[in-house]
Amino acid sequence: MSVKTSGILDIPLQDHENDKLQILSFEMALNEFVRKTSTPISIALQGEWGSGKTSLMNRLNYEICKNENATSYGIWLNTWHYALLKNKDDILEEIIFALINEVLAISKKEYPDKFKTLAKDIYIIGRNIFKGISKIAVKTAVSQVNSELANAVEETVFSEKEDASYSLNDLKNKLSDLVSQLMQRNTENAKSQKSIIFFIDDLDRIEPALAVNILELLKNIFDIEHCIFMLAIDYDVVVKGLKHKFGELNEQNEREFRSFFDKIIQLPFQMPIASYNIIEYIKDLLESVDYITETEAKNDGFTNSLVRFTNLTVGTNPRSIKRLVNTLSFVNLLIRAKSKLENREHAISSDYKQIIYALTCLQSAFPDIFNLLTYNPNIENWNFEFARKKNIEVNEHNSLIWEGIIVGFCNKTEYLKRNSYNIISIIKEMQIIAENNHRKLHEILPETVELLSVTNIKSDKIRPKLEINEIRVLYALNQRLLPAIEQKLAEPLKFIERKGRMIAKITYKFDEQTKNNSISLSVSVKHNSIYLKVGASIELFAISETDKDVWQIVVDKGKTEVFNQLSADFLSLEKKYQQIKLANTTRSGLSLKNSAVYLDQNFQVVAENAEYLYAEECICEISSFVVDYMILLYKMNELNWQTK
Repeated sequence: MSVKTSGILDIPLQDHENDKLQILSFEMALNEFVRKTSTPISIALQGEWGSGKTSLMNRLNYEICKNENATSYGIWLNTWHYALLKNKDDILEEIIFALINEVLAISKKEYPDKFKTLAKDIYIIGRNIFKGISKIAVKTAVSQVNSELANAVEETVFSEKEDASYSLNDLKNKLSDLVSQLMQRNTENAKSQKSIIFFIDDLDRIEPALAVNILELLKNIFDIEHCIFMLAIDYDVVVKGLKHKFGELNEQNEREFRSFFDKIIQLPFQMPIASYNIIEYIKDLLESVDYITETEAKNDGFTNSLVRFTNLTVGTNPRSIKRLVNTLSFVNLLIRAKSKLENREHAISSDYKQIIYALTCLQSAFPDIFNLLTYNPNIENWNFEFARKKNIEVNEHNSLIWEGIIVGFCNKTEYLKRNSYNIISIIKEMQIIAENNHRKLHEILPETVELLSVTNIKSDKIRPKLEINEIRVLYALNQRLLPAIEQKLAEPLKFIERKGRMIAKITYKFDEQTKNNSISLSVSVKHNSIYLKVGASIELFAISETDKDVWQIVVDKGKTEVFNQLSADFLSLEKKYQQIKLANTTRSGLSLKNSAVYLDQNFQVVAENAEYLYAEECICEISSFVVDYMILLYKMNELNWQTK
């Protein structure tokens, strides 16, 4: 069982730390290749940021250079740390002298009384070549190896005499002599180290042109026997760094880019992110932050859903997954805190965890899509008016308006365009999860989007807080709606009259004789939008038992077929109208009241302001809908609801 924590550190694996991604076979192959290879040789570990290059180098450094079976000396250099200097020439000088210093440190540690003359020569030549480096920097570096040598360097290198003219080849030859003599003495003394491995990290984090300069310099100076370079760099970085030389990469000059890369690198190794065991990795991380339970971790359907969401968004990059898990950990703690303050249970269902996870994936990979949801989270109620306000072109032939809006929005940028299918797939899967719980996605999404908004990396303009006077809105709505409904009355509807006080809702009654003869409208502000709810509380049949689950009562009474027909009628009614959508699934509207089974079936219109509700087009649609809804209720009264 994982140790519980609230956050995941984004640090590489250290030494022999457990490999949770399970790529040991790749590591073993590289390990054996390095131990047996001829030298000099350069190996490029390629992969995007966070793909695990540093972790792999750490583990190889431990296995080959640090443990009791070490066959090489290991020198580690992080180029990004040096790149924090302002002057590019200083960076190159500092890096070369840092590597030279490490080689000298190894020779001094192994054979303290040897190589003094060679060490002095190396610094004399290096100083002559890199005249820009300061006296203090050189003496400080050398003194860390040998204080006597530091004094000699000061006397020789910084004398008033004119330096002799040296080349990189002279420096390379002296280093070659030093390394060869070191390895020869190791052989004579039966020591296992036969080479030096230079682990050069984070070349892909510095300016590409500088990274290319470093590669060229390392090739010219350290391309000597017994030296192995392991470089964390991607081919794309080399391409960017060579633009000034070859121009933009195209079919005509691609060979030149490749030839340069091949000259520097003898073995390209692509990080095997497609082979990472992401299922186990994600389960372990989510358990460690207490987002999923041990039981959920063993549920293949549940975990496969999470992995599918991950693959469609952030992919298999370990760094991106860690960030994702940290967000989920925080949201989980936020839900707990809210529940505690409101004296509610904290438990989150597995289905809701999947929706939170999917939405967090969208937020991490596609922040612009998340911002669109933040602006209007009622995705299943999106309409052409919303598309117009967001300047989104929509193909009117799309069967689902929200899907057309997503496609239109994604078409604005190449990255989103390439991923529009993945985005739509995730939203559709969230709909299925919601419907499995007899809910509409727009019942769940607004609150979840609000929870996640505090962890959003990219914030859209925040709309001013919407406030309305519900009574005034209802009054103004009734003034326009009532005459519009009267003009559209049709058989079997006889009349319409408003009943009761207009405080919390408007109630329209259409018949004195039959039951289920009225429809109510109410308005509220949620998630910075106005919700106009239109619906009825419908009595289905009387019952004597009230201690059962309401759906089970429907099943026991043999009314599932009749109920499913009613549900289908409501879905057909929804499809008829562009602006009006089901506010709840038919099954979730079932309840027990006054020794009878009732169905509260509501529809809703979501508007950004009250003026939208008063517009002639909206009044026309709502009035037609109310009439159709009432006719459907009359039809429902004729269905066989008599119980056994």
